[in-house]
Amino acid sequence: MLSEQDYLALDRAAEYKSEFVDGEMYAMSGGTGRHSHLALRLAFELMNQLQGCNCLVYNSDMRVRVGKRRSYVYPDLSVVCGGSIILDDDLLESPIVIVEVLSPSTEDYDHGKKFALYREISSLKDYLLVHTDEVLIEHFAPQADGNWLVSYHKGMDAVLQLASIGCSIALKDVYRGLFDGVVGSPTTAD
Repeated sequence: MLSEQDYLALDRAAEYKSEFVDGEMYAMSGGTGRHSHLALRLAFELMNQLQGCNCLVYNSDMRVRVGKRRSYVYPDLSVVCGGSIILDDDLLESPIVIVEVLSPSTEDYDHGKKFALYREISSLKDYLLVHTDEVLIEHFAPQADGNWLVSYHKGMDAVLQLASIGCSIALKDVYRGLFDGVVGSPTTAD
């Protein structure tokens, strides 16, 4: 079993990123063109709408520490606001929003164990799972009773509301160009 300090030292010196869950280190796989496109589009939309606010958007280079288990993960996007804690140049706690762009190799993990880790973050108000094979974003939000409510935003006319940060995301702006033969459509290479 690896210690937190050993993990951080190894991961910071490594050529590739790894996550750290329950004392074990797991190498991360690379993304596809669709994955990259969706993460960048969503980051662009969030950054535009959060201009002038006390919030910052981070990409997958920012590691998030999950307190209770002392695990470390790399979400595709994180949003921190005001009182969030940035522990180091590459490490933060207390994100308000976390986004994972799904891929076949990570979909079960992002829905399961990784979501279980994220539910331990008391500051987390929105967890988004962005699908790459259809125009669909799953939005999970914690409720007062401790359960998480899921809503599905599907199709180019759908709009996702993130009340916690005051953002309204039109799926057409996130998925633009993805399925019309321009970027990563089923007839073009990822």
